[in-house]
Amino acid sequence: VGWENSILKIFKWIIILAGLGFLGWKALVFLFPSDEIRIRKKLNRLESLVSYTPNTSPLVHLAAAGGILEMFTQNAELNIQTDSSTWNIHGRNEIKTSVLSSRQQERSGMQVSITDPVFEFEKRGSISTLATVTAKWESNPDTMVRILEFKWVKGERNQWLISSIETRKDLEWGNKM
Repeated sequence: VGWENSILKIFKWIIILAGLGFLGWKALVFLFPSDEIRIRKKLNRLESLVSYTPNTSPLVHLAAAGGILEMFTQNAELNIQTDSSTWNIHGRNEIKTSVLSSRQQERSGMQVSITDPVFEFEKRGSISTLATVTAKWESNPDTMVRILEFKWVKGERNQWLISSIETRKDLEWGNKM
């Protein structure tokens, strides 16, 4: 009977240590997320900042533009193509101007979703992310779907910043590889 009690105590301590180990691992992941998790959070934030509802106040637009700018390097480049137009934007000032003017022109609202990110960790300390970006305007029944490549670099305060966004025409549906 004495040895059975000892085995139960040992088993109890093993369970407690395993539980503490699991909690420690979860705390470590929460406090020090991987680069992939940090970039996924940045993409979610970008998605929420770019989307807006009809009749949004100008101050909210200005705050969103400021939040968007914080996600880019000083000399970021955007080369985005749609069926009807092409945007070649260079630097934070042009990004801010483009964001504010597009929101001024399209007041009825826009919903953007960034899904299916695929990460490629490059040797130079940068990360490339391919993602499907879907944009739907309230005033237009058409939905724009594009595969965009986001290039990320570590900026000030060890934060991942977007250095470029480019449409990947070679990966669109219907194109031969």
